[in-house]
Amino acid sequence: MGAAGAGAGAIRRAACAAADRACAAARGARRALARFAPRPSAFGAAADAEAAAVRAVRNLRTFRFHYAALQWALLLASLAPRHRASMLFLMAASKGLLLYGGLLRVFPNSALLRRLLDRRLVALVFVALVLADLAAAGAIANLLAALAVGVPVIVLHASFRVRDDLEGPSLPSPAAENGEEETAAVVEKKEDGDVEAGPTRRSMAAAPRSPK
Repeated sequence: MGAAGAGAGAIRRAACAAADRACAAARGARRALARFAPRPSAFGAAADAEAAAVRAVRNLRTFRFHYAALQWALLLASLAPRHRASMLFLMAASKGLLLYGGLLRVFPNSALLRRLLDRRLVALVFVALVLADLAAAGAIANLLAALAVGVPVIVLHASFRVRDDLEGPSLPSPAAENGEEETAAVVEKKEDGDVEAGPTRRSMAAAPRSPK
């Protein structure tokens, strides 16, 4: 009875931990989606082409993981009907990439991960594996179709997503306000002194000198 109760308790704890992880993942996905497309007012046209280009570059840096996840989901969806083996292989490869990213977060100062397993090397190997698998499965057309759907969406989002709500409003600090007030007070005092001293100097210059 004791062993059975301990086993049931362990199963319940494991189930609770799994449920907590699932809830945390769901909350994280909801926050990421809300940040990616919060509301219609977060989108707007830029003033000119140069402003649109600058906004697009900034959004590509900010939402690069969102764009990669969107493109990856489109690719997997295109492989689901006829190339399920390739889809499963790419999902396993993505799990390995996520594991590498998790290790980088847990051990940010690891010399092994930084030097031996460089980010660019890992990304290059991952892309090579994806392209080799798609070529072996004859699914290059699926990749092109996913890019044809995903790239225009990414370009439109990067060009029209306003970044004002991504950064909090910059409020002036009390020290800066006090400094501005003191500066204004000094300027006013100087101006008052000039106004008061001006006529005195002019009156002194205009007054006749007394003979000695």
